[in-house]
Amino acid sequence: MQVILFTDVSDTIGYGKYAGTYKIATEIRNNGYTCQVVDLFSYYSTVELEKIVSKFCSSETVLVGFSCSLMPKHHSPWLTFGRPDQEFISIVDKIKSINNNIKVCLGGATMTVDSHWQGVDYVIINKGDIAIIKLIKHLIEDDDIKVIKSSPCQVIDGNDYFYTQEQFAVSNIKYVPEDIIFPGESLPIEVARGCIFQCAFCHYDLIGKRAGDWQKTESALRDELIMNYEKFGTTHFMFTDELINESLPKMELIHSVLTKLPFKISYTSYARLDLIWKFPEMREMLLESGAKSLVLGIETLHEAAGKKIGKGLGEKRVKETLNYCAETWKGKIITSSNFIVGLPGEDESSVRNTVDYLVSDDCPLDIIGFTPLSIRQKHDGRSSTSKIDQDPKKFGYIVEVGQPWKGNDMNFMQAHALVRDIYADKRVVDKRKFPTSWIGRILNIGYTFEDVFKMINDETYSYENIKNRLINESDSKKKWYFNQLMAL
Repeated sequence: MQVILFTDVSDTIGYGKYAGTYKIATEIRNNGYTCQVVDLFSYYSTVELEKIVSKFCSSETVLVGFSCSLMPKHHSPWLTFGRPDQEFISIVDKIKSINNNIKVCLGGATMTVDSHWQGVDYVIINKGDIAIIKLIKHLIEDDDIKVIKSSPCQVIDGNDYFYTQEQFAVSNIKYVPEDIIFPGESLPIEVARGCIFQCAFCHYDLIGKRAGDWQKTESALRDELIMNYEKFGTTHFMFTDELINESLPKMELIHSVLTKLPFKISYTSYARLDLIWKFPEMREMLLESGAKSLVLGIETLHEAAGKKIGKGLGEKRVKETLNYCAETWKGKIITSSNFIVGLPGEDESSVRNTVDYLVSDDCPLDIIGFTPLSIRQKHDGRSSTSKIDQDPKKFGYIVEVGQPWKGNDMNFMQAHALVRDIYADKRVVDKRKFPTSWIGRILNIGYTFEDVFKMINDETYSYENIKNRLINESDSKKKWYFNQLMAL
């Protein structure tokens, strides 16, 4: 293969592909180059990785890329590649021992202008879809390429090479047999990229865009869905959009396409609860279009904190809207939401009041989660920086170099400790119940939606029991993938 791309979704239970890497592989193949995607990078032993490298790297190979957006493991210490840095470096050494002309490139949302590791030749920051093509042409055909930093490795800003809106609108992810997709596999797909909102804590790229920007055409979306159904029998999709319901026109487009397909579709996605409050018809549109699992961006019940970060629905209307959705969704759509601890203006007492509601019978959410607020101390070239990152003082935070953030109501260490304390609460353990909201990944290890609903609602199932069971079955699927990969 001329190009090999390693990828992973390290910290999520189940089995499923990361859309970004396969989108890049599609562009590489569309431009006439051969490309092998190798999934599950953090899962393999060093010996297994060396076997993979020996199988696919050759005198023909010009580039080996590592797609790092979802590769990190989020524990101490942070593992950028889902495994210790020294193991990553040993794999790079193995690659170059086969062909010293091979260039190694890192990309993904975690990469910055300062990212560098031993043996790495290039880093692509920001959007990589087209920048990777420019790099390959540079390596094979000696085309010019813009580099924004040349030492210790060369850094390319993907924002310098990206689709026009017209190009993006008809783009797709086109899977091939070498991607190893089993019949009926739940697959990722994007309707649009970016978000029309600018929540203060959000690190995503292309936020604050206009409604309808960076969005596929109706025919492009329909064709991609039908292509995957006809090739692989896929009927469940994981929509990777920041918000599936970011506007009423987008929701109308999705409803129109999905309800007219020649098969019955289901999907998992992110959705915004306050838009259902604003447009009540979205409740039935989501249900009718095939939503089976929705991650609702609530973040807080504290009205003042919510307004500061761009989530101003407030406790009363959040609860009313959740109950409104439950009237027709209960038992049909799995609902979940994460809550951020450490938001401006919200103290520990308010967070604990939120916990009391979430674990009560009055709360219709199926799955709940908590995360301490993250504030990045360096922007380092990324276009995916939050408003709080850019001006922490405006939101009441003090951020000193090399130190965790401090707020008026809480500091990072207190937020972290409070999250640990919440997760130690038996009431939360019982309510949290299921270890992931991305149900498509659970379908991929042999479960049905009915199985998931049973595990969530049956008191004989515990969180740890479910988690351990899913981990074991995820491992079995990963072993299957490795065997299929080595048999190519």
